[in-house]
Amino acid sequence: MSAHRTDLTRRGFLAGATGLLAAGVAACAPGAAPGPAQASGPGFPVEIPHRYGRTAIPAAPKRVVSLGITDHDVLLPLGVVPAGLTQWGPWDSGVGPWVEPMLGGQRPKLLGSEVNIESVIGLTPDVVIALQSALTQDQYSRLTSFGPVVAQPPGTIDYGVNWRVQAETVGQALGKQAEVADLIKRTQEHIDRTRAANPAFEGRTHVTVRTDSAGTYAAYTKDDARTHLLEQLGLKLSPAIQSMNSGGKFNVKVSKEQVSLLDADVVVVTTAKPTDVAAVRADPLLNNLPAAKRGALVVLDDYDLTMALGSATVSSIPFALDGLAPKIADALG
Repeated sequence: MSAHRTDLTRRGFLAGATGLLAAGVAACAPGAAPGPAQASGPGFPVEIPHRYGRTAIPAAPKRVVSLGITDHDVLLPLGVVPAGLTQWGPWDSGVGPWVEPMLGGQRPKLLGSEVNIESVIGLTPDVVIALQSALTQDQYSRLTSFGPVVAQPPGTIDYGVNWRVQAETVGQALGKQAEVADLIKRTQEHIDRTRAANPAFEGRTHVTVRTDSAGTYAAYTKDDARTHLLEQLGLKLSPAIQSMNSGGKFNVKVSKEQVSLLDADVVVVTTAKPTDVAAVRADPLLNNLPAAKRGALVVLDDYDLTMALGSATVSSIPFALDGLAPKIADALG
């Protein structure tokens, strides 16, 4: 599959733009009156390395466009409501419930899965953040001729930026390193508490698989954010999936004939869309896995939880862990 736009669909089934919504153009804390984003930290200018070179940001940005599918999850807790963002997920606001209150009633323009250069430029951003994205060299070059663009970090795959790197890079771009350090600290503490509360997770194998009512399967690889998060809880990716050559992608297709590769001590099943859950629960191949027969097949029927796990950001991780850890604990019981 494509390393660019088609992976958007596989990653989370992006909804298209739903029309011209009023753009939130200024940073504000939840419940506060809108106001411009203010710099903190070591000051400007700053220079940020990325896949396509280095981007200089001369002053604290006041208008930000978020092209990375989850980059707004870092912007919003920093008090910055983006002027526009790429919509990932089914929510009318364009953001998950873990950050929606932080919009403060503002409505950023929702951008679709296809990067529309004119739409982005029309928002007159001071900086474009495109970390968790599939931004191409051509798109970067066209956008950067109009202003600073922070593309995917060096050495990362599309949609494969570690949550810490994502947060730290956004903090640097905004001049909010101290605030980001606090966000990272609180998120890591939540992970550590969850791991300490679940010693049964240590060393047990896991697979997270995405499927749908048609019975297509994709297992998330060692490069995926879901895998990284579960492994921070002490779980280990199944050797069968670990050994598969993913070609540097965050998931790998598994045929119906190979479905036994999906077995592990616990198998977490996510769906392409909420309406797939009933069919997936009845899937005879999944239900024939040893994990299913032990009661260790965890089918996520809460799409907010599915999206929080897939986002794996400083904002969504606590939401994901609070919903998922008890289910895994029951499965490993």
